[in-house]
Amino acid sequence: MNTLAFILVLAGLLGLLFALPRIYQICRVPECSQQGWYVLLGLVCLFVLGYVGFLWLLSAQNTGQLEMIVAFIFFGGGGFVFLVSELSGQTMKQLLWTLEEKDYQANHDHLTGLPNRHAFYAAITALLASKPGQFACLMMDLDDFKVINDTCGHHVGDLVLVEVAERVSSHLPDGALVARLGGDELAILLPKGEAVDAIALAEMLQDLLKQDIIIGSHRLAVSTSVGIALFPEHGEDKKYLLKHADIAMYHAKRNDKRWQMYEPHQKLHPLPSGANWSDT
Repeated sequence: MNTLAFILVLAGLLGLLFALPRIYQICRVPECSQQGWYVLLGLVCLFVLGYVGFLWLLSAQNTGQLEMIVAFIFFGGGGFVFLVSELSGQTMKQLLWTLEEKDYQANHDHLTGLPNRHAFYAAITALLASKPGQFACLMMDLDDFKVINDTCGHHVGDLVLVEVAERVSSHLPDGALVARLGGDELAILLPKGEAVDAIALAEMLQDLLKQDIIIGSHRLAVSTSVGIALFPEHGEDKKYLLKHADIAMYHAKRNDKRWQMYEPHQKLHPLPSGANWSDT
């Protein structure tokens, strides 16, 4: 009976020892680091000491019925703690994955995978809060994109947007952010960018997009109009920066220019569908 009791308690002890790393991992997760998990971690450590002490008693005396009952309880207790820690860890992992997925969907465009309007606004807000020097905001709009949708179908138009997003995002300088604001409109945040940097980026992206996009039997040429607004010259908050970049883009499109820097005399035009700079 001594041997059986010793094996049962030892198995329970191993269950506790294997549970400790999992419980510690849960404690280290910021979203889960509540006091209760640390209390559980401390109790399991005390249980380990108790199991070790009981093993020492079993080695020093004969095992009776009471010791066998306690051995079975210790075996079940160790197994229970191990099972609970494993199931809790798996559940926590699934919950964190779900939260990350929801956060990604809330901040990214489902078609292109680019950050969306909400994420772009948040990025500008964070940049402004850091008291930056000069930076640039660029608005891009594909020219005659409606013609592609009407002629080739919306499925082809979606694939064009995906290809444009991939080309733009893969050729941005370090630290820059591109987002899809809606429809065929993209916005680029260029931290620490001066006028010459913004203009060079606009021209580079336009040359990049001039390369034909081949989708099935369709060979499509895409052009874009770009509006540029600088902080703090053209606005000291995101509302005016975005509005002025949008106004500049409208003038670039209307005058068939590759890009347009915002100028104070440029007049406001009807806002694009879904845009409301007063909410930014």
